[in-house]
Amino acid sequence: MSVVTYSKSARTRAALRAAALEHFVAHGFEAASVPAIAAQVGVTERTFYRHFATKDEVLFDDVGEAFAWFAQALHDRPAEEDLVRSVLVSLGSGPTDLQLLAEIARLRSELLGPERIGRVFRDRQSAVAREVRALLVARGAEDLDAAVRAEAVAGAVFAALAVWTEAPPPHDLARLGELTREALETIRPALGTGARSPRTGRESTPR
Repeated sequence: MSVVTYSKSARTRAALRAAALEHFVAHGFEAASVPAIAAQVGVTERTFYRHFATKDEVLFDDVGEAFAWFAQALHDRPAEEDLVRSVLVSLGSGPTDLQLLAEIARLRSELLGPERIGRVFRDRQSAVAREVRALLVARGAEDLDAAVRAEAVAGAVFAALAVWTEAPPPHDLARLGELTREALETIRPALGTGARSPRTGRESTPR
């Protein structure tokens, strides 16, 4: 079994995130004080802003962290693998603290408005589309085909995330996985039967 180790910077970030969530619950998002959050962790306000550009970022840290793992894992998938499978496996590649993710999702839906959430999700969606497009081009797809399929994949992933976020608590991670799988299967006809093999130019068979 692999063991995930964390640097001092990663531990500081995690401590700041935990403290910030406590303050959001106790004082409300707008009233929560960055200096107070930093002081609780024993660091300066400047250190907080090195890790999070705004307080909002704390409530999207799960999405940003998951994307970093996703991007790495996606490009390590076998070239002949079905695209939907590649995406699903890569989305689940990072270490998962189920309780933390559920708590962030709950606070995000309670403390931020749909427009604020949607704006950040659209930015992350574009980043996912870029990674999927790069993967498809590397697998031999034409650029336009890769771009269209990548946008469809990213749209499906974030549609599932939006539905899950907007649902009343509890936010069950297993349910998010189900929604993501359903969303990707819905667009499968638009993707073809699988990822194009760079060796044959044909579509691979889904597994």
